[in-house]
Amino acid sequence: MSNPRCPICGHATTELVIAAPDFRLGRVTPRYPVWACPHCGAGVTATTLWDDAARAAAYEGDYEPHRLISQPAQGWRGRLAATIRASWGYPQDDALPLPGFLVRPLRWMRSWTWMPPPPPPGRLLDVGCGSGAYGASLIRLGWQVDGVEPDPQAAALARAQGLRVQNVPIEAAELPPNAYHVITMWHVLEHVSSPVAVLRRLRPALREDGLLWVEVPNRASWGARCLGPTWYHWDLPRHRVHFAPHSLKLALEQGGFRVLSIQHIPNPHGLAHGLAYRLHRASWGRHPLFQAMGWGFGLTAALFHGADVIRAVGVPIP
Repeated sequence: MSNPRCPICGHATTELVIAAPDFRLGRVTPRYPVWACPHCGAGVTATTLWDDAARAAAYEGDYEPHRLISQPAQGWRGRLAATIRASWGYPQDDALPLPGFLVRPLRWMRSWTWMPPPPPPGRLLDVGCGSGAYGASLIRLGWQVDGVEPDPQAAALARAQGLRVQNVPIEAAELPPNAYHVITMWHVLEHVSSPVAVLRRLRPALREDGLLWVEVPNRASWGARCLGPTWYHWDLPRHRVHFAPHSLKLALEQGGFRVLSIQHIPNPHGLAHGLAYRLHRASWGRHPLFQAMGWGFGLTAALFHGADVIRAVGVPIP
């Protein structure tokens, strides 16, 4: 397939960035090309076929977001988790009486992998909710959580954890107007071929005082530059659009949102799994040594605004 047009700004993509196989599922062929837009910096996965059968095949097997279950921590870990939740404003009877200078860095580190919306609890839509782990953790904090998830097995798990789930693609979901205090998309926007259209569809469902949280991989990261085609977060062919900070901001603005912030989030997997792919030992990506290396690299990259993951917070444009 020739280089496609950018789905964010509409310009022609001109640079072939990589062509890589599906490392996650261990398939050495075919190789999927990613073309870059010179105008907004987005990357676009170009494939000759992306129908329902191809999509189902791409997500088959042990796809982690479709099988996670939220289980409350117990013992001292549970009390520490309660302490962090209390620091976000949620009353927790078993919170530890720790001083603020200890709690603040713990809360900051916890926010890299899990973060609740600001209280008080309201109604939240988790788009691409997977098996419902994030939504279930918010239900325990008093939130009413709806989900949209196209995979039937994942949707069933999410319903079992208490979410009200529509088992359809987001493009086909029924979204009541002005219904949600918060809409979240955790590593979802990169999976759709028309991200601006999806954001425009979500905009009427969010209250005028609501928040939109979007987290995606950062193709302009240190990890992507160092690892090239073996960078874990290309995740081809599942990731259709590959964002950089500017292209994510532009997509949200064209979707009807004003961006309050774009944060760089430390993440170990880009380096850990990328090195494992390069060594042809995919299972090594979970090894503690590789994960430790990944955290060190990820934290350093985030401090210098080169993280593998970026998180945007937006509000509706009136």
